[in-house]
Amino acid sequence: MSFDSLTLRSVTAQLNGTVIPGKILSVIQSAPFEFILRIAAHGRLHNLLFSIHPVHARTHLTEAFPKQKKHWHFADFLHKHIGDGEITAIEQVNFDRIIKIRIVPQGEIIDPTPKILMGEFMGKHSNVILMEEDTGKILESMKHIDETMSRYREVLPGLKYVMPPATQTLDLLSTDEETFLSILASDKGPLWRKLLRNFQGLSPLLAKEAVARATDDSPEEVRNVLINMMADIQVGKFQPTVITGDKGGNDVLAVSTIRLQQFQDSYAMEFPNISEALGYFYERRITKESLQAEKAAILQAVKKKREAVQQKHESLNHQLEIAENADDLKLRGDLLIANLYKVKYRQKEISLQNFYDPDNAEITVQLDEKLSPSDNAQRYFKRYKKAKRSKDVLTRLVSKNQKELEFLQRAMEETEEADNLNDLTTMRGGLERKGVIKKKSVRRQKTREEMPLFRRFESSEGFQILVGRNSKENELLLKGESSKNDMWLHAKQIEGSYVIVRNPERRPDIPKRTLLQAATIAANFSKAKHSSFVPVDYTWVKYVNKPRGAKPGFVIYTHEKTLFVSPSDFDKLFRESREVL
Repeated sequence: MSFDSLTLRSVTAQLNGTVIPGKILSVIQSAPFEFILRIAAHGRLHNLLFSIHPVHARTHLTEAFPKQKKHWHFADFLHKHIGDGEITAIEQVNFDRIIKIRIVPQGEIIDPTPKILMGEFMGKHSNVILMEEDTGKILESMKHIDETMSRYREVLPGLKYVMPPATQTLDLLSTDEETFLSILASDKGPLWRKLLRNFQGLSPLLAKEAVARATDDSPEEVRNVLINMMADIQVGKFQPTVITGDKGGNDVLAVSTIRLQQFQDSYAMEFPNISEALGYFYERRITKESLQAEKAAILQAVKKKREAVQQKHESLNHQLEIAENADDLKLRGDLLIANLYKVKYRQKEISLQNFYDPDNAEITVQLDEKLSPSDNAQRYFKRYKKAKRSKDVLTRLVSKNQKELEFLQRAMEETEEADNLNDLTTMRGGLERKGVIKKKSVRRQKTREEMPLFRRFESSEGFQILVGRNSKENELLLKGESSKNDMWLHAKQIEGSYVIVRNPERRPDIPKRTLLQAATIAANFSKAKHSSFVPVDYTWVKYVNKPRGAKPGFVIYTHEKTLFVSPSDFDKLFRESREVL
């Protein structure tokens, strides 16, 4: 775990001295799990990265500023709610891997009340959540967590924000020596693991560092080292460092905000600030992992191909061995013809004297008991002729197959030795042209973020509109994606899509213009789309219920009102409301 509580403490200290006060200029999202806040502060531009990657979750300043090739809902939502907003405070929550950023929106935005952006960097449970400061209500999050995914807390728009479950650990600085020593004495396992299990804010890296710095293995000495380390952290005494296994600095092993002493036969690279250290470390770590993943993929494909070629090679060698013994087949046929009177029906084998041999040695001839003696002889002659014809062909095939095996062996060795992605890309291209590896499909499978479960629109007033494509999506939309404060629309007594107008700010009503646009969408995606006018019912989601055991798509709703709209206005709607995905 490279991004631990200590690292976040250093990042928070850097951000407080760099981007406060700062103005958010834009939100750039280039992947499902990360985005960048573009911030203007103290006459400079800064890029603040947030990543909820299950392995590389982190936040820090970065020089990288990727181009946004498409619209992403979360980035658009952030821009609409905190774009041009002022960052007024940044803090770490309880020395945990959680950062809290206070933002006061400015200008013409939906809601000018202060917002909180929470970043939770906890491996596969990482998330970034936008909420209201005064009510703690969640407006949106990068990942939606419902009751089927977590029994402890749900993270959905409209719900109140709940902190991640607290671990049963103690605050190191407030734990007295007697308690500290008794806990370590009663626990089992390596000393660093005891520290990790029992005290807050420690990562495996930090716990091992405390043990490495201690002059002996006594708990008293380790406690003194930890207290000194934590005291340095409290006053911001940082020395960002990346540990590498080579002088070139490419084989990165660890990154920390303090100088590490636990690594032997390694090299330390110091950086002026923690963001530069993190940027350097993760760029090389991710490249290394990508290299290893690509190597594994190529090796797996080449190994599979080699096994198939090897199996074919063994079969060809067996056939060639038979072909090279073609004269032996003719001999057996000749012996059978000369001794037909000795062969009995349904005989499986017979021993005959080889009159071509000076010593008249006996040869055992295998027979097919279903054939007559003369047919058995003809069978040997046919096999002789076939083997004679195939010998030259088989010799060429065996030679060709041997060369292919040698090529595949070299490909595996070169793949193992490759130390950069460019070389592997070149190798993959060559293997694809030779048919060893299948070419990557141009139409790649889209991720859930790129290909949402629902059609998504945005009204001219900035409200997100979700539309189910079928009965399954309708149910998912109603059960999993909407909250009770959202608006539900459906063509009245006509089969069609459920339409949801998202209302994360829990407004008491939805503007009429947005309702008309949503109703037009509902009419267009119904079986009455060719009608002149279509009645569309709308009501709050909290008034829509599906009876237990009812067939898919059947619901009961109350408190509804009805709008009459023309599906033909749908094309005009695109000039006012765009489909975002």
